[in-house]
Amino acid sequence: MTATMDDVSGDTAPSLLVFGGGSGIGLAAVRLAAGRGDRVTVADLDPVARSRLAELGQRLGAEIGFIECDVTDGASVAAAVGHVLARHGQLDQVLTTVGGATIADVPDLDQSVWDRELSFNLTSAYHVAHCVLPVLAARGAGALVLTSSGQAVMAATDRAGYAAAKAGVISLTRSLAGSVAARGVRVNCLAPGPTDTPRFRAMNGGDEGVEAVRAAMPMGWIPQAEDCAEVALFLLSDAARAVTGQTVHVNGGLLMP
Repeated sequence: MTATMDDVSGDTAPSLLVFGGGSGIGLAAVRLAAGRGDRVTVADLDPVARSRLAELGQRLGAEIGFIECDVTDGASVAAAVGHVLARHGQLDQVLTTVGGATIADVPDLDQSVWDRELSFNLTSAYHVAHCVLPVLAARGAGALVLTSSGQAVMAATDRAGYAAAKAGVISLTRSLAGSVAARGVRVNCLAPGPTDTPRFRAMNGGDEGVEAVRAAMPMGWIPQAEDCAEVALFLLSDAARAVTGQTVHVNGGLLMP
């Protein structure tokens, strides 16, 4: 998708770019942000997301931009950032919710699985940060939120590659935050636990597996995608202007690191 400078808006509403905004927590953040009037663009690899977002925009009376993007490819991420700058003239907030685990016990964790987990879960975060932080720093304002997982601080024996990559995201968050703090830019990290999304339900075997997870939750219910999205949007907002380099766990009390 190519944008022209004719599309640039003089609107003062925040310009938000969501990587992985076609589903799950990312889509929930898009729905909330677009509903309050933010200028939202989604970068996602799933082409079906375009029509899903168009329908959402119609319901909300909002125009939600879309660009197909592979976050494991730095050039693709750079194109997404360029698209937003051409369309809106500025970039204020960036959220990346990309991630996913390959279930494999430690003895079965061969290098192909390891490399795939690091590329999708950690290197993708690097690509996003590498492309957006210079843009935000040049303006002297803005915020980036990366997404880790509660698995990052657990003994995740069935997804060790994923857990290691997501632990790397937490460390990367601190390093990035320290590097741009003096430029007026903030970087924080969202760490969801069990979240009631279609993918979560599929990975847990449907209703029976989901009920087993719910029974183990201290608060008696499983957080929804919107619960995580609200925290991410708070971290991106001026209400969190004194918060940087932090990882916020959203898991209904299941994990208290």
